[in-house]
Amino acid sequence: MVKEFANFPLVIAMPNSFLAKKISVLLIEDESLARQVMAQSLRDHGFIVEEAEDGTTGLGLALQRPFDAVVLDLALPGATGLEIVKELRLKSRVPVLFVSQTHLLDTRLEVLEAGADDFLIKPVDLKELRLRLTNLVVRSNEASIETVIQIGDLELDPNNRIAKLSGIKLEFSSVEFDLLHYLARHPGRLVSRPQLDQEIFNRDPQLQTKSNMLDVYILRLRRKLGSDRIVTHRGLGFSLHG
Repeated sequence: MVKEFANFPLVIAMPNSFLAKKISVLLIEDESLARQVMAQSLRDHGFIVEEAEDGTTGLGLALQRPFDAVVLDLALPGATGLEIVKELRLKSRVPVLFVSQTHLLDTRLEVLEAGADDFLIKPVDLKELRLRLTNLVVRSNEASIETVIQIGDLELDPNNRIAKLSGIKLEFSSVEFDLLHYLARHPGRLVSRPQLDQEIFNRDPQLQTKSNMLDVYILRLRRKLGSDRIVTHRGLGFSLHG
């Protein structure tokens, strides 16, 4: 049974702040029909889904983009699911949920020992998939609540909304801190313009009315942090470096 591999219940209470945020999922599955069915079910229930049909493409996306969770098959062309989770765990703690037809206990244990968070056996119940994904992301967010983020000499304390550069406290507006915090959660990785617009500016109707708001706030951050810390990826987005 799948439940023996999950040390948490299928349904847990979710804070209101979490419910207001859509979960972004990378779905890596080479079987076209299975991928389409899972992706559509997730989208129908408010998830944001990026699809990859082979392991090599999926691994590249997982390393380049900040997803809330990754769902992947074990047997994939290119990089296998096991290779992907091993590579991910060198650089990321993003929740990983495997879906596979295998019933072999040793195989499932090997995947979990490599760093996967959960395992579902095909055919997957779509409601269970959604619940397990939600639980994984909530648990991941709760585990990171107390974490102080350190990127070089830049230190962010999300709980107290304090930022220090070389030990000196910096003053940020609420939106500036939210933007910096989101970039800092994914150090050195490209965060796309649509992601930043969705996470930072779409929550405030007043900010939505101005299309250049992201560039305005990036400029403000650069003035306070130094121009070389936030790198522009032309036409794509931005990344924060130490």
